[in-house]
Amino acid sequence: MAVVVVGGGAIGLLVAGRLAQSPQPVALLARPNTVQALTTAPLRLVENGHTTTAMLHAAVTPAELAPTFQRPALAILCVKGYDTPSALPALQQLQPARVLSLQNGLDNEELLATHFGADHVLAGSITSSVEPDSPTSMTVTKRGGIGLAALEHATTVPPWVALFQQAGFRTRAYPSYKAMKWSKVLLNMLGNATAAILDMSVEAVYADPRMIALERAAFLEATTVMARLGLRPINLPSYPAGLLATAMRILPTPLLYPLLRKRVAGGRGGKDPSLLRDLRAGRKRSEGEFLYGAIARHGQAAGVATPLNQGLWRILQNITTGQRPWGDFRHQPEKLLVEVQMGR
Repeated sequence: MAVVVVGGGAIGLLVAGRLAQSPQPVALLARPNTVQALTTAPLRLVENGHTTTAMLHAAVTPAELAPTFQRPALAILCVKGYDTPSALPALQQLQPARVLSLQNGLDNEELLATHFGADHVLAGSITSSVEPDSPTSMTVTKRGGIGLAALEHATTVPPWVALFQQAGFRTRAYPSYKAMKWSKVLLNMLGNATAAILDMSVEAVYADPRMIALERAAFLEATTVMARLGLRPINLPSYPAGLLATAMRILPTPLLYPLLRKRVAGGRGGKDPSLLRDLRAGRKRSEGEFLYGAIARHGQAAGVATPLNQGLWRILQNITTGQRPWGDFRHQPEKLLVEVQMGR
């Protein structure tokens, strides 16, 4: 049962590295610099002080892969949401029996379904955190796990759960892929856009009660959209989104804010959120489009007002595309609060 991982970022390397230690053949499609690095050194995964290595079959294009990996049983997509369209030609060339989106954000599965058919697409959410040490070395900072769900009820999920469990991932199947993906969005949005816009650590953002109030209100906007869509937050492996949503809704401020500081800020271990790292790297597109932007789009379609998510996405997008100087907001929580309030 051949597997091809598409995308050589931190999560793609983690997944490929773990699967490579299992019996099934595994290959990786990645950028040339990553492929070059992996031809000269094994992938090194460090977790809880324990190191494992794996030699990966890596290539830039499907045509460069060995015949074993043509028409694989599974292709796992591990690219950012805005790179999904550009990954479609490689997936179409591979002709996998199934495509699994192990991506953050919303709407990737629906795009894949239009090209491969909903019965050939699986949805996934990974809650592990990985920090790159070098092009061929990754440190797992949070073990997490993987959630899997089918887009169509007739699609079989248990064999894929077994595949990831065999590779050492805590894995669980869920009946609703939409509830699973939305619940992961609730994780990804906390301490992400605010830290990126302000160019501040999550710890610094969550030291300000006004910013926690903003985060809470944006979170509850997302859960309101979910409710309108008939979805409820659910607990994911190592991430109790369902419990957190309840806490966000009912806990009084004196109890909730210390909990959020510990769970969101303290849980990162000093690691900067993805949107902040992307801005610092000078990337001209933002995965916030598939988080806050998607919440706003789905809210508008469902008739639910989402002014805070709209405002955060608008500001983040303007900074990312250069329409507004990042300096307008860096280390200025008051300005962000006023700007988002004005956007209501």
